[in-house]
Amino acid sequence: MWVTHHTPCFVGSFLPSSCSTSLPLSLALGCGGPVSEMAGSSQHPCSLAVLPAAHSSLLNLKSMVEAITGRNAILSFVGYGCFCGLGGHGLPMDEVDWCCHAHDCCYQKLFDQGCHPYVDHYEHTIENNATIVCSELNKTECDKQTCECDKSLALCLQSQTYNEEHRNYLNIYCHGPTPNCSIYEPPQEEAASIHISPEPSAPP
Repeated sequence: MWVTHHTPCFVGSFLPSSCSTSLPLSLALGCGGPVSEMAGSSQHPCSLAVLPAAHSSLLNLKSMVEAITGRNAILSFVGYGCFCGLGGHGLPMDEVDWCCHAHDCCYQKLFDQGCHPYVDHYEHTIENNATIVCSELNKTECDKQTCECDKSLALCLQSQTYNEEHRNYLNIYCHGPTPNCSIYEPPQEEAASIHISPEPSAPP
């Protein structure tokens, strides 16, 4: 379930803005709504500078992205393509944009499970600006999965080619059908094999 908030939504750049939007998704460095609800919506950057402690998982994401990619998370990725930070509809423009779409879907799945990735703070370490380790100190499954979603995004962004032409892209130019998050789910047969243990072999 998505709840519309009319209070300041602290999720992104460094200037606070009053947002009326459904929380989650996008890069989580900008105010965004779920993939299915983003089309036609108006998003505004929100503030990390005044981010309350409860929202510090967003700071975790920011630190991950900057350490792994070597880029300023806000300047480089908020507003990139159709799904990073300020986007949320149409076809992703390139592989970096697909990383952000996948992260949106990862958060969507967590919300469907009752988690709140924007406020589910987690512990992690970054080794040599190359390796992200989600800490075993994370006590709840929501904390663990939020960390894994953010880790996957940072590593995905690192492995793709950044296109300056897609930076600060106006999402009014995003067209085409929005990919369904089901594309990231394993096939039913594979999913079933994960949950069903094989029957023991009959004795000789």
